[in-house]
Amino acid sequence: MKISLDRLTEKDLFGRYLIKAPNGGRFNGYYRSLDVIRPLLDSQEWLTSVTGFYINVAGEFDSVRLSYFTSRPDQTNEVVNRFAMQHKLEKVEPMARAHTVSISQEYGGEELRFRKYLSTYALIGLEIMEADLLNARCLFATFRWQVMRARQPYRPHFITTFESQSSFYNSLLNEQKEQFWQDLAHWPNPPQVDWAHLFVNMVLGCDWNGPKIWPMFLTQQPALPIQEINKITIELGFEIPHDWHP
Repeated sequence: MKISLDRLTEKDLFGRYLIKAPNGGRFNGYYRSLDVIRPLLDSQEWLTSVTGFYINVAGEFDSVRLSYFTSRPDQTNEVVNRFAMQHKLEKVEPMARAHTVSISQEYGGEELRFRKYLSTYALIGLEIMEADLLNARCLFATFRWQVMRARQPYRPHFITTFESQSSFYNSLLNEQKEQFWQDLAHWPNPPQVDWAHLFVNMVLGCDWNGPKIWPMFLTQQPALPIQEINKITIELGFEIPHDWHP
């Protein structure tokens, strides 16, 4: 069963959970936690209790921050708590109980559009990470340091992976796909991170949005070669093969 984002509204309540699996560690713990909660995110109980959700890294780069939209907060909490008890997670705690809020204020203020984008990238991201995590990580590291840095078009870089590995992407109507590509490239306030930041954070477990590095992305720069990107990604625990192509 896949969620239908047609039910999502800007008035739905917004909440967050921090979820951590045991025996994790930096980055590996994040991916391990994400894998552990996949049955939850695929379950009918979860998908009927929320109208949308998205995922980012949390903690010491070792936990999942699961953000959700719902009109049934009690049901959502019950589903998550039951899953946590059954799967003996190290930590499941609400970072923010479901409440009314506008989460798009720092991202341009288009609340419903932003919520739909967040929920769309999460569903695509879950599938491409499950299909081939190394490819997904390579895809997003080269996106940041080559495609976005050099102001190249986004779609040619991502499209082969999305079409071959994401059934959710393929299920979107043409107009929904076009909206997703517009949203992925949306950057209403360049000193602030772009909308792509959330997707980068989900797949890589980080993004280079600190005050010392983000200014590098504010002007067009030459794309970095793979060997230079690998000097950056080694801290994340992976390297891009020299013969890799998106």
